[in-house]
Amino acid sequence: MKIYKGFCASPGLVLGQVSRLEHHVETTTVGPFKPSRELQLLTDAIRTAQDELESMADRAAPSEQAIFQFQSMMLDDEGMMNEVRFCINAGVGAAAAMNQVGQRYADQLANMKDNPYMQLRSVDILDATRRVINIITNRPRMWLALDHPVILAAERLMPTDLFSVPSGMILGIITAEGSGQSHAAIIARAMNIPGVVQVGRDFLDDCDGRTVILDATGGQCTLDPDAAARQQAETRICELQRENEEMGQLHALPNRTKDGQPFELLANCFGPEDIDTAMQSGAQGVGLLRTGYMMLPGRILDEQEQYFFYCSCLAAAQGRRVTVRTFDFGSDRTISDAYQGLQSSKLGLRGIRNSLRQPRQFETQLCALMRAAARGPLQVMFPMVTTVEDWDAAMRVVERCREHLRERGVPFKEDTKFGVMLSVPAACLTAEEFVAHGVDFLVVGTNDLTQYTHAADRELASAEHYYRPASSAMKKLITMVMDAARERDVPVTICGLAVGNPANTVQYLQLGLRSFSVSPQNLLNVKKALREAET
Repeated sequence: MKIYKGFCASPGLVLGQVSRLEHHVETTTVGPFKPSRELQLLTDAIRTAQDELESMADRAAPSEQAIFQFQSMMLDDEGMMNEVRFCINAGVGAAAAMNQVGQRYADQLANMKDNPYMQLRSVDILDATRRVINIITNRPRMWLALDHPVILAAERLMPTDLFSVPSGMILGIITAEGSGQSHAAIIARAMNIPGVVQVGRDFLDDCDGRTVILDATGGQCTLDPDAAARQQAETRICELQRENEEMGQLHALPNRTKDGQPFELLANCFGPEDIDTAMQSGAQGVGLLRTGYMMLPGRILDEQEQYFFYCSCLAAAQGRRVTVRTFDFGSDRTISDAYQGLQSSKLGLRGIRNSLRQPRQFETQLCALMRAAARGPLQVMFPMVTTVEDWDAAMRVVERCREHLRERGVPFKEDTKFGVMLSVPAACLTAEEFVAHGVDFLVVGTNDLTQYTHAADRELASAEHYYRPASSAMKKLITMVMDAARERDVPVTICGLAVGNPANTVQYLQLGLRSFSVSPQNLLNVKKALREAET
């Protein structure tokens, strides 16, 4: 019996036999190559790969569909495919050319240390290019049918690996490398498949066919467990099944307080991947979608790329409302070299201040958002709004974007809802002015509002004592917002890390708030507290 330590990618506990998966990508064929023939091979392989990806997307949950759609889109990427064709015309075989260019693109994304969203996409590129290469070289892309469920082990898993095994045949996953935020891990969580990453190469060397206890929640796996360990694992598996049933009962209960008042539970999310997780955890929508995590170093995604991202998020939300926050550099901190210096500091040109100084970038984002709003219930909020002049200036840009979209004849939602994220005390003190100027909704952002109210950096441990999101001062500001909103029946949501603390959330409930946006992992704990509270 030997224990290997790793990191949890998807929680759970299972006992079973290991089946090792190895990725073979064969790109070496004998030349010389005729460019016209290789180009045709490439074209046919891409068409086949996209058909296979479409078939996987049809069988996937909405968030997983976004992953496969991205892979298919990359195979249509003009810049990437032009480089592959250039290599072929220079005498390189189609398979080798695809491997060379795909690896370079994947490496570029993997090196984006400040952009976790794009880092995730590096494996998607490798997955898509591997599929094309295997088609060109006539290698299989599907696993052989299994006669019993197994625990998959690999150096790392690709998103499509989990769809290349018959349904119900994967007990768990173990990888020598990888990340808990990888798309394979996200899919595993969505499919309730326990998984551990980064157990090391030693485990892979002699695991195939052997029995393993996979304690994914604890981030470890036990190879060749003895009788006592097996008995203990089987007992704990039964206990977990009972606990899951109890949690499932809470999930099914209505969102009502002890005295019968309804409340709304939304989720704070980064992209389509964690939106699906939030929906499965009981979220009624997305109260905060951060947009900075889809940025590329040195440039903002163009309108079509952003449109695709927002549509993917709507698909993952399964018809529920998605509230998108426009770019907030300095808060998201996705790129270390973007807008360096004081202008993007906490007291600088963050949020809407920066967007108004970058009109072309702002218009691109707004056009993409209003186009996506035609595909589902999407609304937009501006961060770091300080005065009503900020709001009016932003809405003038919105109107320009409406005119541009009409001229282009592009479908979009004319009456897309726009709101303000109240993260500055000055905005809370004058909330009635925003209501009078036609704001559609308000969102209280406790993270920034607390630090600005108490002059306490939320990331500074020595100032932690002063960072009090449920202080009397915070409650007065929130009450002023609620009073102003009530005049014209403007909905108010509160979001931020503080809302994930049930004790704080109950206090916000008693101030009159009925809409709360929290991290997906806090949804059920907050729901339990609110159901036991009285208004």
